[in-house]
Amino acid sequence: MFFKTIYRWIYAGILTCGVSVLRQKGKGRKPQEKRGQLLLGTSIHKGPKSAKKRMEIGHWEADTMVSSRGKSKACFAPFLGRRSRLYLAVKIASRSAKSMKKAINWLIETLGKDCVRSITTDRGKELACYKQIEKRGVPVYFADPYSAWQRGTKENCNGLLREFFPKKLI
Repeated sequence: MFFKTIYRWIYAGILTCGVSVLRQKGKGRKPQEKRGQLLLGTSIHKGPKSAKKRMEIGHWEADTMVSSRGKSKACFAPFLGRRSRLYLAVKIASRSAKSMKKAINWLIETLGKDCVRSITTDRGKELACYKQIEKRGVPVYFADPYSAWQRGTKENCNGLLREFFPKKLI
């Protein structure tokens, strides 16, 4: 059975449950980012093969999860271990590069430099401080633009975290 069939049945009233039980709660697509993209940095394709194939612990995926618009600038900085699948989310003051740098420094100091071998992220402006992170000995790799599938596990985990922390609560 295809997921579109289930949605059609829900909207037609054939199934008694509403869209509120679905993971996305029947919400439409998200508006596009207006802050621009970071075009510098090392591509994910130049990263270590051990990170791509999840062969060793210490390679992390990072991103930001936005809170509701207008009410608060606070957001989460989630980190996902590619091999271990350990998921850590740190609440930060804003989506600025300064806040994200603090969160990454916290990750490095908490787990130790040996446990943070590399960080893979999207090309958001919150990682404009990537050179300062690389000076600490942790290389930062950037996924291709509009290629969320290159960090699919983290995107899925962010969706799961969003169920427990909806935008209204952050």
